[in-house]
Amino acid sequence: MYDDINNFIQKTNRNHFGFGDIQMREPAQITEYIKGGFYDWHTDTNLDMHKEPPVRKLSMTLLLNDPSEFEGGDLQIANRSLIPMKQGHATIFASFLQHTVTPVTRGVRRSLVMWFGGEPFK
Repeated sequence: MYDDINNFIQKTNRNHFGFGDIQMREPAQITEYIKGGFYDWHTDTNLDMHKEPPVRKLSMTLLLNDPSEFEGGDLQIANRSLIPMKQGHATIFASFLQHTVTPVTRGVRRSLVMWFGGEPFK
């Protein structure tokens, strides 16, 4: 599974971001948001993205359960519209973008979160 995800991320980076050589340098994280759970606005990078490697460059959120199992828990990136997600679908975005997960109002939201990084931005 890691190889499949890594290959997909590499292709996405080449075709859409152009962040150079990136690797999966951190363990994946399973997140579980129960009723009332949320993650406030934040970025997935350090404040100084020009310092020490590895610098997170791409973030990925993959929804693990069916959206009918919960309400709320929406991913929103950079003050834009909520990102519609389906079970098994991934959203990939630049790690330096502000994003949030809105409060879950019913059920449980489960996702796989991964970060890919490399040398500091120039």
